[in-house]
Amino acid sequence: MGNRKNGYQIQSTRDRATNRRGFGLIESVIGAALFALIALSVSQLLVRVVELGRVARQRTTATALANEQFEIIRNLPYSDVGIVGGLPVGKIPATQTLVRDGLTFTVKAYVRNIDDPFDGTIGGSPNDLSPADYRLVQFEISCSACTRFTPIDLTTTAAPKNLESASTNGALFINA
Repeated sequence: MGNRKNGYQIQSTRDRATNRRGFGLIESVIGAALFALIALSVSQLLVRVVELGRVARQRTTATALANEQFEIIRNLPYSDVGIVGGLPVGKIPATQTLVRDGLTFTVKAYVRNIDDPFDGTIGGSPNDLSPADYRLVQFEISCSACTRFTPIDLTTTAAPKNLESASTNGALFINA
């Protein structure tokens, strides 16, 4: 191996070369493959987290838009809660295209008169001569430019401040 001189061990050049072995080709390839696999997994995870954050932001914006529409309904007189040119007649547009947070949303509104069985129903016992007890307002919010966005469908009710009164509204029953 080596020689001893004055109590110190002296290694030959050949002995030092065998003690300083580096990584071989196989170890280097395996290490690079493991690093690439881990880096790819982390990058895919990062892309997925960013995408989920974007989708969550889109849904939050759409929900805030629905809340904005509900606030408009709450501030309208009951007689104006309806669809422009529809039944019941009112001041709510049937379809709107609104831009929020740089995203274009389509808002579809539906308003229906509801006959509450509490005071009787039309044709029932007791017969309700004013079947439009309150209105069900529904907003469907979609975003065609948003990826992985499922439309939001929310409803609320609007009722008159006073007891119902006789109106010119009727009820249409269709049996299919």
